[in-house]
Formats: sequence, structure tokens, C-alpha cells
Amino acid sequence: MNPVLFETKYFAINTLWLFITTGVIAGTYALIILAERNSLKLQFLSENSLKLILWTLIGARVFAVIGNYQAYFYEFSIRAIMNIFYIWDKGLNFGGAALAFLIYFYIICKKNEQDFFKWLDVLIPASLIAIAFGNIGTFFDGSNYGHETSLPWGVNFESPSIKYTVPIHPTQIYAFIYTAIIATGLILLNRTEKISKLETTGFIGLLGIIIYNIFRFLEEFLRGDDAIMILGIRLPQIISVLIVISAGIFLYLRYNSAITKKIINKFKKIWKK
Repeated sequence: MNPVLFETKYFAINTLWLFITTGVIAGTYALIILAERNSLKLQFLSENSLKLILWTLIGARVFAVIGNYQAYFYEFSIRAIMNIFYIWDKGLNFGGAALAFLIYFYIICKKNEQDFFKWLDVLIPASLIAIAFGNIGTFFDGSNYGHETSLPWGVNFESPSIKYTVPIHPTQIYAFIYTAIIATGLILLNRTEKISKLETTGFIGLLGIIIYNIFRFLEEFLRGDDAIMILGIRLPQIISVLIVISAGIFLYLRYNSAITKKIINKFKKIWKK
């Protein structure tokens, strides 16, 4: 655990922010490459970049405050209210950022007559790359940690903010591994000739959303940090399930006449064999 990478009398470099910044740069580079490959206009993205960044930060902050409301609403005062706006305290939520980004991006796509689902095919893999780097940052920061484990790769964190003094699951590393694998798979899928010739768009993006949230749901079983509980279930798990169901229904309805039937038929042939 190393939350502060470098510190002097005048400034400090926070490890989490460093990896988030690295992830944004890597994700942006991947987005540019994928957008050019799919004949998308990068000018449209650059013209709306500031607004997208603003809404992304708002979404990330709002979800972080809701998920950790005890830390922000411990008292009713001007100081407590002002703490909500201090985003440099590392209180950001990746899921909230992604949701806010996609909602606002959908709105501007509609206004500018852009194919939202074609953009989704490049945005999701690029976003997952950024999230993967962010997971490394959370490992060094000691956030998003797991519960106790006897497995040989369990790690010890020496921090008063972590409630375990025994080895715990490095859930941040698990998240990095599965996120990086999903992103790589989607990028490779984007390059396949069959997918590029499909008349419908959004399949890669929706598929990425579904797979990622399935793993996020499973990850929560190993998490040891505090979360809002509803009927004994962690709130992030409920959100992941809702996202998977919504994206799955949308995928079926949108591609029922094309991709979905082909996939179902292929599985039927495999099953018969």
C-alpha cells in the first residue's frame, strides 16, 4: 500500500490520481484508434469534450457521496456541505462516472445526429482500459479492498481505514485482470471482419457492458469494504444486476433479427453435437 507516490514540502503526487490519469490517457489513445478504424468523427468528440468531462466528474462524485454518505453527512453544517465539492479527496465512483458519461453522450448524439451505438462500440473498450488502470491505483490506495482470505496471494494492508489486520483478497487486482481481459477481447472482436460488416451497431458495446457487470457482481462477494445494504445485498451488486438485465433485454430486442438468432442457432448446433 502506497497512497502517496511522491511528496515534498510544496506538493504531493497521489498514486490513485496518477493511475487514473494514466488510464484516461491510455483510454483516450485507444478511443482515437478505434474511432478512426470505425470511421467516426473525432471532431464531434473534441467539440463536446469539456462538457463530457464535467458531467463525468459530477456523476462520479454524486455516486461516491451516495455510496459513502456517512462520511459526508456526519453533521449538518456549511463545512460538511462544502466537503461534497472537494473532489480531490479521492471520492469518485467509476460506475457513476460511466453512467453520467453515457447518458450525456446519448443526448448529444441525438442532438447532432450521431450513431450512439456505433460510438458505444469504441467507447466501452476504451473506458474499460481506463478503469483497469484505475483499479491498480485503488490497490496502492487501499480502497475497494476485499475481505479476509487464507489463499496464498492474500495481502496485508497497514492502514487505519482498512478494518482487517489479516490477509485479505486483492480485489483491486482481480478487477484489473478481468477488466483488462474484457477490454482486450472487445478490441479484438472489433477487428474481426464479420463484426465490422454487421449492419447493426452497438453489439460490442452492449456485450462489454453485460460481461463487465457480471464480473463486478461476482467481485462484490469478495469485497470487505463498507457498502449500502438492501435486504442483505450490497447496493453495487443490485446495480450490476439491473444493468445486466437492461443491457441484455436491449441487446435481444435490438439484434433479435440479426446477431442474437445467429448466436442462438450456433449454440443449438454445438449442443446437438
